Amino acid sequence: MKAAMKTVKPLALLDSLLLGLLLGLLPLQSTALDSDRDQAIEIEADHLEVREQEKISIYEGNVKLVQGSLNISSDRLVIHFNDANELTLMEMTGQPARFRQLDNARQEMLGEAEQIDYTESESLLELRRSAYFNHAGDVIKSDFIRFNTDTNGIEAGGTQPDERVKMVIKPRQKQTPNTPTAND
Repeated sequence: MKAAMKTVKPLALLDSLLLGLLLGLLPLQSTALDSDRDQAIEIEADHLEVREQEKISIYEGNVKLVQGSLNISSDRLVIHFNDANELTLMEMTGQPARFRQLDNARQEMLGEAEQIDYTESESLLELRRSAYFNHAGDVIKSDFIRFNTDTNGIEAGGTQPDERVKMVIKPRQKQTPNTPTAND
């Protein structure tokens, strides 16, 4: 029988680290809604295991993480820390793992893959296996998508020679004489 979902409060060691984790987190930090950083973080899961000697925390079973407009859902979330208890890596896995966040223009950013990794020191967000990213209607589908959250650089491709990247760029609305501009 599946355990009921319950809110999990991280141990004191992890409280301050989770805030640091999400200050620069998913996706593309320069375009994510700025006010998200000031919001409370809530994590729910069916199970939590903290391995202090290994410096990891493992959330399993219907994992939900919310901070402002940022929503993450996965089957499993593993957070790795260094000796100074700073976030080094966050691994999300699922069928698929998903995230949703608004940018400062309140346009939705969506992503999903079987595995999503965020490496703090390199500011890299990687989506692997059946990767999908959508920002304001522009879509990238590939086996692998990598974002540099500092530079907003994007790299995508397959792991096999016959795999290709598919990108759909939504047409931009043309400015008409009656359309207000940012200077109006």
